[in-house]
Amino acid sequence: MLRRAFLAAAALIVVAVAPLAAQDQAAACAAVVDTEVGFWAEFDLSGAPNDEVSSLRFAIIERPNEADKTWYEFSAVTNQGQVIVQLDVPGWPFETTDVTGVIVKMAGQPAMRLPNEMLSMMQQQMGDNPMADFAEKCAESAVIGNESVEVPAGTFSTVHLMNDEDGSEAWISEDVPFGIVQGTVPEGGLLVLKGFGTDAESSIPEEPQMMPGMGGMNR
Repeated sequence: MLRRAFLAAAALIVVAVAPLAAQDQAAACAAVVDTEVGFWAEFDLSGAPNDEVSSLRFAIIERPNEADKTWYEFSAVTNQGQVIVQLDVPGWPFETTDVTGVIVKMAGQPAMRLPNEMLSMMQQQMGDNPMADFAEKCAESAVIGNESVEVPAGTFSTVHLMNDEDGSEAWISEDVPFGIVQGTVPEGGLLVLKGFGTDAESSIPEEPQMMPGMGGMNR
């Protein structure tokens, strides 16, 4: 379930890799890749395969007593409960190979910090990071148009994008963290922004336990 939740979250960023109008290109690209600690955005997801994930939240946070680190947090409400994952990263966007720490909290379970020997396996499960892929491709993109879009979070002036390869669409605004106001997911489903802000805090307030490593040993 953890891997599927990550892939669902990551897939929603990759819909933004699409043609952009030249006059809006810089602003739209910056809205997706330029973030600060405290940024958060929450989305409803409907019509996805099996309705496994119903909502998603992205945030850039500092953890209590770890102010020297930047954490990317995503959480998903799934049909098996909420999943929260925090990744210790050098900045945004990032490659999965850049992740130097992982904290996971599953529904009804204590928060767990992955030991070093499990980190590489986690990175392999996550695969390539579409966020970093977007940062590379965005400047090369080129066009659909500008549209006003109404979602639960409000009404926004957006750049409407379409991915020619899979037909997915995205509506991007420089006025919201992470840039995404609405989008279709390649596997099917509609993503809509329901809230955002700049005051994100860790969704895992407790000190995580160390997850037992291979052979029951931690490193």
